[in-house]
Amino acid sequence: MSEYTNIGSRISVSAIRNYLFAKKIEKGDSVVLNIVDYEHLVEEIKKKSEPIEIPLNIFGVLIVKDKSGRVPIGKVQIVEDDKM
Repeated sequence: MSEYTNIGSRISVSAIRNYLFAKKIEKGDSVVLNIVDYEHLVEEIKKKSEPIEIPLNIFGVLIVKDKSGRVPIGKVQIVEDDKM
């Protein structure tokens, strides 16, 4: 069974950065987001006029859209590199 984690605040670039640093999520792992949160993240990046690199990654951690519809809004799923 997959584990879905609340990162402590609204899903944003800074919230994800803080979470990755605090939980020591390793480069090469992936963060799976609900499609609504993923789209919000893309919009946030666009508004800041930062270049968007696809696939999205923060600190070498891939940020992916949940295509299964299982990750609840406001939560993340961490997938270790060897499981992708």
